[in-house]
Amino acid sequence: MPLGPEERVRQDYLRVLKDDYGYPETEIETEYPIPRGSKRTPDRADIVIFSGPGRCPTSDIIGIVETKRRGSRDGRSQLRSYLTATSAIWGVWTNGDTIEYFAKPPGQSSIYDDLIKNIPLHGQQLDDIGITNNKSDLPAFGPTNLKLIFRHVLNTLYANTTISRREKLGNETIKLIFSKIRDETSYLNRPPAFRVGHKESASNVKKRIEKLFKCVVSDLSQDGIFGKHETITLDAKAVAWVVGQLQQGSLVKTPTDVVGDAFEVFAEPKFAGEKGEFFTPRGIIDMAIKLISPMPRETVCDPACGSGRFLIAAMQHIWSTMRTQAEWKHMDTSMFENQKREIATKCFYGIDKETDLVRIAKAYMTISGDGRSNIVHDNSLHGPHDFTDIAKQVYVKNGNFRLFDIILTNPPYGTKTKVLEDDCTSFDLGHKWRRKADGKWARGEARKTDPYVLFIERCLDLLQSKGRMAIVLPETVFHAPTTRYIRHYMSQRGIVVAVIQLPHNTFRPHCNAKTCLLILAKGSPDSDHKVIMATPTEMGHDHNGNDIYRDGTGEIWNDIPQVMDEIEQPESRNNEFVFTVPWQFVEEKDHWIPSYYAYYRKIRRAPRGRKTILLGDLVEDGSILAWDGHGSPKSEEKGRGEIPYIRVNDIVNWELYRNPTSGVNRDTYRRLAGDRKVVRKCDVLFVRRGSYRIGTVAMASPLDEKVGLLLTRELLTLRVVDNRMGINPFYLLFLMSTKFVQDQISHLVFVDTTLPNIANRWRELRLPVHVRESERREMSDQVRSAVTSKWNAQQKIQRVRERVGNLIT
Repeated sequence: MPLGPEERVRQDYLRVLKDDYGYPETEIETEYPIPRGSKRTPDRADIVIFSGPGRCPTSDIIGIVETKRRGSRDGRSQLRSYLTATSAIWGVWTNGDTIEYFAKPPGQSSIYDDLIKNIPLHGQQLDDIGITNNKSDLPAFGPTNLKLIFRHVLNTLYANTTISRREKLGNETIKLIFSKIRDETSYLNRPPAFRVGHKESASNVKKRIEKLFKCVVSDLSQDGIFGKHETITLDAKAVAWVVGQLQQGSLVKTPTDVVGDAFEVFAEPKFAGEKGEFFTPRGIIDMAIKLISPMPRETVCDPACGSGRFLIAAMQHIWSTMRTQAEWKHMDTSMFENQKREIATKCFYGIDKETDLVRIAKAYMTISGDGRSNIVHDNSLHGPHDFTDIAKQVYVKNGNFRLFDIILTNPPYGTKTKVLEDDCTSFDLGHKWRRKADGKWARGEARKTDPYVLFIERCLDLLQSKGRMAIVLPETVFHAPTTRYIRHYMSQRGIVVAVIQLPHNTFRPHCNAKTCLLILAKGSPDSDHKVIMATPTEMGHDHNGNDIYRDGTGEIWNDIPQVMDEIEQPESRNNEFVFTVPWQFVEEKDHWIPSYYAYYRKIRRAPRGRKTILLGDLVEDGSILAWDGHGSPKSEEKGRGEIPYIRVNDIVNWELYRNPTSGVNRDTYRRLAGDRKVVRKCDVLFVRRGSYRIGTVAMASPLDEKVGLLLTRELLTLRVVDNRMGINPFYLLFLMSTKFVQDQISHLVFVDTTLPNIANRWRELRLPVHVRESERREMSDQVRSAVTSKWNAQQKIQRVRERVGNLIT
């Protein structure tokens, strides 16, 4: 079941104690009573570590951990009192973001908060911290600890150094990480230089690390990542503290997935999010790799590589494939490792415009199997002649871009910064486009353009003929009328292989954009194929980034593994999320959103005794009139008059809530409403756009007609004017509220930027009309009775209001 915020921190640190420090479960207790002073009821320590299985409170405790929820700052004095009252020689305080260590050396009563930079491994004493015979003895970091360490490092440095910008702290920490990697990959039989002894001075530690970093700068001098005279600017105390956190394990031995997750800490939204760059979750990367299926010796490029996770995943997939093929299957380990390194060096390429992310990617590639020399710092949207010399050596041949077999990328799309007109002139998609009467598209003048739009074109430019591309794009690209020219452009330069509609929580809480994963094969358009589509609902976390569980279970709700299984047989009728759609149908509808086609797949027959009638047909034949709301008044105009302004949130329980604090005066009403239709009794209002309430309906009352209403543009008004189909206003209200219709709405709602809307797709709603007139009349009468009872009550309240005087609510 879901864990509370403090318990989540405790469980994380319990895993760290077991996986990274080697303490067995038999020597760990939680909620252990610690008697203090004259208190009758002992306090309970969060985690207590014993020296062995036989124990008593005062003589066998060696360590105590106090955990708090994230953001909490209390508990240190509590931990100190536990240390004083027991035989513990060390203590840990952590809130999941920061961590502090305390020591009470054997035979002493004083407690020190700056004596140790970490805790002993199982079986060690305080004096043993940081002692390792040689680098080959260092164990891999556990799946939990490395990310915690990186988070602790950044947050602790931010709170305790004079460096006020987190970006710069991340850069300084990356220097230390490179130094550690350099230490781990040279002279394996020597003791680590990247260490801090129990009583070693911080200045000595920094001198030793500075020597390592000089080697790093020399190694990477050709890459242009570190300047020739660049140094570590953190003070000696901070350097020693960071070294103390990282010295216990090996980055090189740690699984690359663990390293990749940990590196995310350095590019969370505090660092790169404002520039529109967000890490792609591993499940989405794995799905892209499975659909693309890169093969040995194919070249792979990510022109917005970030920390390099797409490249690492592709590299691991290719290495796994190599082991199954005859050419490599029977090679001995040494020869196979050489082959892996050769392919990593020759076949994987990445570009990013953020220096810190390039440094992370290079470190990640170094740990994972090299290939770092092809990761460069530049702007992928620049032309080949504008690339830096270092980038040109890797990406430009004979004045043109090098071409690749595979593009895997998640370009920046969370940024508000557009590319200027002058920089868009060399891109087709950097111009205005209009569709002529004959259906053909004409290019206009250059204009400011979102970077992700230009990335689409650049990625296609970088692809070989018949190459494959996996790209994550905002959902707007796949359905909006304003992006129709982009869909046309992509379909003319390639074949749409798959569209996976990603859960809305995929990039939350860092970014609210709803996205899709597109798989495209470069080549001539082909209308005779089927597109793989999928509609996973959740992928493991909610909008706040916390674990999300399936109802009534302790199972994390993540549909991505099932989607990956179903992709194996995309046309199976047993699939829950994956299906195929003929491209001709997709082209005809001009929507590439999978949920739209899932609508046709899942919404089949009306309930027994019903027939379906399209809402759009009723509007088309004049049975129903439909029009949008008027618009929104300025903030200073609200609360200045008696005419209610009705917003999405005012559609509640089939009625309109008239908020007196948002009413407008007659002049504002005339300016916004103009000569458009006024709301009348029995009009049905339908929410067509909004964050959560799309599909909600209400009916205007006689009082609404009397006072007049100003409607936000997100509301659609439906007025029954002809009942020849057996549908009167009350029956329409019932039909629009049925589960049959509401289920359809969930498939027809797309996200435009960050706001869901149903646009004109409400016309495609199938209304489940009773075949028998008597049943229609019976349901209509029931709704009429309920609604008119409310109206009568409203009128009574209004009369009381008029008698008493103006009421605020």
